[in-house]
Amino acid sequence: RLRVAGADLSRIFIIGSTRDANGERQPFDPATDIPALEYEAQRMGGVSLLIADPVVSAVTGDSHKNTEVRRALQPTVNLAARLGAAILGITHFSKGSGGREPLERVTGSIAFGALARIVMVTAKQAIDGDENPKRLLARAKSNIGPDGGGFAYQLEQVDIEGMTASKVQWGGTLQGTARQLLNVAETDE
Repeated sequence: RLRVAGADLSRIFIIGSTRDANGERQPFDPATDIPALEYEAQRMGGVSLLIADPVVSAVTGDSHKNTEVRRALQPTVNLAARLGAAILGITHFSKGSGGREPLERVTGSIAFGALARIVMVTAKQAIDGDENPKRLLARAKSNIGPDGGGFAYQLEQVDIEGMTASKVQWGGTLQGTARQLLNVAETDE
């Protein structure tokens, strides 16, 4: 997907695990591994985006407790500030939460949406039998600009260097609140 989007792959680094004192692999733990991440980011230079996918992986405590989520995410927020980088946290909506306010639908604590400066939400239009459904990206929250509005898009499957990957084909702008846009997409047939 990155290659199809035109990304400079020499600037993409994926952290899946670290090594302990014995050289054994262990999962990246934000509670203990942020200093090592910062060291590597400073060494590379020019880091402008940190992506936590899923963002709940950055929480070592209970991801449903506001205080624990905020406490767990703060070292990553501080790191991004020191690097001059943005953070993109990816998560899903909770099952059976349709019709509610988008920030209330985020899996886990409400702190995930409250701590973020901007929250974008996506949805796939519910049309049976459509092989390439319409999708939307809407602004559910913004502390640095207007709320609401968004964009339509579709995913196109593209062959690149013997692989198939998804490529975004952007459509027009959408008007309305994120809740209104989600309600239309999730109930349209």
